[in-house]
Amino acid sequence: MNLTTLKYFISVASLGSITEAAKEAYVSQSAVSKTIKQLEEEIDVKLFDREGRTIKLNQQGKLFYSYVSDSLNLLDRGIKAVQGSKNIDQSPLNVLFTVASPLISKIILRMQEVLPNISLNIHQKNIFAKDLEQFDFIISTTKIPNFNSIPITTEELLIGAKKGSLPNRDFIELKDLEKYVFVGLDKEAELQQTIDQFLIAHNIMLNYQYQSDEPATVRQLIANGIGIGFIPAISWQDFETQNITKIHIYPETPHRTIYLNSPHHNLTDAQRLFSNEIANVFLQEREHAQQ
Repeated sequence: MNLTTLKYFISVASLGSITEAAKEAYVSQSAVSKTIKQLEEEIDVKLFDREGRTIKLNQQGKLFYSYVSDSLNLLDRGIKAVQGSKNIDQSPLNVLFTVASPLISKIILRMQEVLPNISLNIHQKNIFAKDLEQFDFIISTTKIPNFNSIPITTEELLIGAKKGSLPNRDFIELKDLEKYVFVGLDKEAELQQTIDQFLIAHNIMLNYQYQSDEPATVRQLIANGIGIGFIPAISWQDFETQNITKIHIYPETPHRTIYLNSPHHNLTDAQRLFSNEIANVFLQEREHAQQ
């Protein structure tokens, strides 16, 4: 199945005639007829009812037509967006990161590479919580009510510690975490809320000696051996790789899902391009983490 096949199918369905569809495409009638037959054989479904010289979509054909029509329209929009990318509205996109701040620089580099005409206003503090609709996108671990919310990654939460602070092994038992001094984020941070919910569910009480509202500060405290802490496996994977030991938790492993939220139900070309590229960044980070 290829694009030409689908275009012939749409033309025959719209015109109700293989002859007319062939004339419109400047090809032979037999070429169109053969293509439609091959399409039906490929998907193993009869799409048309033939009555003499008349050809009409049957019930299965009408259903298939709706999907193919939508797909071709979306493809056409994509082609026009690419062709007109230099003329895309250059109004800045407002993006709020409540999580995954270590990936911001990578996302910006990605935008400079593939979408140089799109400007970003980046926000990281959740002080705008009462006015979320001012943002085009919010990267968060929560689905925002009445927003379009798309999951872009799910990542394991590991234990991170300065090398030598913990026994040299790949796993640590959940109940043993109570023996150590921890550093973490304050209770307003989404990552800390995810961790706290996990700990409460498993009746674990940790010794948090230092907590900060800045993820970068928490990472520095862990790297300096002030305490151990939770490290998201994908979005924090570049953190002090040479000096930090990362350990899995068992028997229960904490995870979090990150969502791309938008108040817009019909995206502009710039918004659609941005959403595609930010999803690609998270996908590449996941693949890198699995290597």
